[in-house]
Amino acid sequence: MKKIISILLTAGVMISSFTATGCAENMVTDGEKVIVLTVGDPMMRVNGESKEIDPGEGTAPVISNERTMLPVRAIVEELGGKAEWNGELCRVTLNHGDNEMILEIGSTEAYFNGEKQTIDTAPEIINDRTMLPIRFIAESFGFKVEWEQDSQTVTVSGAAATDKTGTEETVSDSEQEESRMLVAYFSATGNTETLAESIAEITGADIYEIVPAEPYTAEDLDYSNDSCRANTEMNDESARPEISGKIEDIDEYDTIILGYPIWWGTMPRIINTFLDTYDLSGKTIMPFCTSGGSGVTGSVSDIKAYCSDANVTEGLSGSASTDEEQIQEWIQSQE
Repeated sequence: MKKIISILLTAGVMISSFTATGCAENMVTDGEKVIVLTVGDPMMRVNGESKEIDPGEGTAPVISNERTMLPVRAIVEELGGKAEWNGELCRVTLNHGDNEMILEIGSTEAYFNGEKQTIDTAPEIINDRTMLPIRFIAESFGFKVEWEQDSQTVTVSGAAATDKTGTEETVSDSEQEESRMLVAYFSATGNTETLAESIAEITGADIYEIVPAEPYTAEDLDYSNDSCRANTEMNDESARPEISGKIEDIDEYDTIILGYPIWWGTMPRIINTFLDTYDLSGKTIMPFCTSGGSGVTGSVSDIKAYCSDANVTEGLSGSASTDEEQIQEWIQSQE
């Protein structure tokens, strides 16, 4: 999930007020950072100090189709902000100080502090990297961006984000303490998936689909057939359907928003497999379900018994049509 996010820079539209890179570094003022990157060079200079852009990976700015691409995560984080990628929603969220920007791949609509704005260049994915329009980002966050054609150098400068006391270190500590959320869900027919995507969008959480190694077919879900796979599994309390893939960074999440359809009044056995796979001790688990009639209560009780060392909250029983207001009300009731 920690995808390297890059920004798209069109050299021809940059304002070049610095005539040389060295001049920019020499003009650093108190509280300001100047970041200098050169096409083809995996190192950057931050206030004159040389640093690797993407430690151990050799990532360097490149020119493609007359555009210069820069790794944005390194820039934003050097300036005290955050850059997050949601692969399921193809969405980039940038935070700097009190400001937040959300952009989506292929869309010319962006949101800055909740206000919709139109941008000239839609973000796109090139060579497995997410490319964003630098001018819009720079002007919104108050950064300066300079392009030096002869040396193929980009200079980004701006004040480091601080908290109310004005110290960058305190902001960094606060960000590290900020709770991270993951929506993990199993969906047999697509209803739970739709609800999971809505919850992830509203909360800003990362999202992970619990995919069975052996997919369920329509015959597997024919509940009128006593010998169908779903009924057979639910009749066997020890059944643990295998999951394809694994979350490598589960320890980074404080809250797991866990979704599933209701089978026989509780969660499917594949959710037991998920709970067996990871140590969720000390984490908050927020269950939600989709159901044709049964509520979420029975499954919540089962999860509480199964994860006695976790904080299991009251669940949400919803559907693919559950609206934002209902989701927000549920989330706020857990705080």
